Amino acid sequence: MNEKKYARGIYWRARPGQLQTYSEYLKTHVEPIDHEALQRGALISFTTLVDASPGAAWTHMRIFVFANQQQRSDMVDALGQANAALNPDPAVRAARVAHAATLRDKVGESDF
Repeated sequence: MNEKKYARGIYWRARPGQLQTYSEYLKTHVEPIDHEALQRGALISFTTLVDASPGAAWTHMRIFVFANQQQRSDMVDALGQANAALNPDPAVRAARVAHAATLRDKVGESDF
């Protein structure tokens, strides 16, 4: 019997001309945080899907899978803790957030 799992999908659209730059940003700056959260037991897995087709509603869908609803509810806090562990300087974290805002726009979120 399959165990029930929970997931959250977050949809982003890279700004014009920023598809590759945003993809690299995710690999370099965001995925290490996701790996840290994974090692801390905050989630089961994560992946990023990319839709580079012209006119796509979103370019990057980030999917996080959780063992239970509580993990899903705690996602933002858990990722924040993982981020602080890897990047203890709040100024560095703030600069990274500001940089990300120049690369993409949030389209939406879905819980599964």
